[in-house]
Amino acid sequence: MALIEQRMTQADDGARIAYEVRHEPGASPAILALHGVLVGTSNWVHQMLRLPQFHWIAPFFRGHGNSAPAGERPTIERAAYDALAVLDAEDVEQAVVIGNSLGATVALALGLLRPERVRGLLLVEPSVPALLPDRGGDRLSAAARQARVLLDDGKVDEALDLFLTPRLGADWPQKVGRRRLAEWRHNVHSTPAWFDAVMDFDPGPGPLAALDIPTLLVYGANTQPEYRELTLAVADALPPTDLVEVPDAGHGVPVDNPDAFNALLLEFLERIGVGGSS
Repeated sequence: MALIEQRMTQADDGARIAYEVRHEPGASPAILALHGVLVGTSNWVHQMLRLPQFHWIAPFFRGHGNSAPAGERPTIERAAYDALAVLDAEDVEQAVVIGNSLGATVALALGLLRPERVRGLLLVEPSVPALLPDRGGDRLSAAARQARVLLDDGKVDEALDLFLTPRLGADWPQKVGRRRLAEWRHNVHSTPAWFDAVMDFDPGPGPLAALDIPTLLVYGANTQPEYRELTLAVADALPPTDLVEVPDAGHGVPVDNPDAFNALLLEFLERIGVGGSS
């Protein structure tokens, strides 16, 4: 049996949803790990490999990995229901849900739509532009438009450059292996549509203020200012919630500083009473 298994299920609309699982005998609780746009489940490699005491479930959003294409207008709510389909396929009634970036936004939506399925939420830099004046301006929409132009012209690496240079630096092609680069070249085609989905997501202040799930919000000390602003806006909208800045990390905290993130995750699980055996 592979260390991390690749599995498939179907969403309620028949679409194929791919996901990865690491489930060793006795491992618990179930942790549903939702990745950021573009990067796929590699977002969670340092958690799935280093914390085998948990039952790891990591879906690929549509347009990523072997999941069905995202289509022109994916939605955050649809992605949350896809994640539920994965939990159902694994016979998991309730999970701790963690997410980074797009994944954190989908995790938040899942908590709002089906709170009985969520034991706790650990959200790394969620984005809900609807919480900001003028939806935070045109930053995400402008990036989506620019990426679409490049992708329509067949300039895939130039589109990747829009998203990767701010995080990894202009020399990102030298930092990425061939397999990872091939994955990102596939995933980037859905990135503009997912940016639009984030812009469209507006749960309203009432549901957010009423969220009754243990929640931890996390952001990287070196993240881009707009992502910090978006994270703080979510913190302001939720009931009193712990907010932690992680040093030596940007937008992708679980990858940038896995030791610090894993320590936060373990502490959070203990606090909500579901810490696994070490």
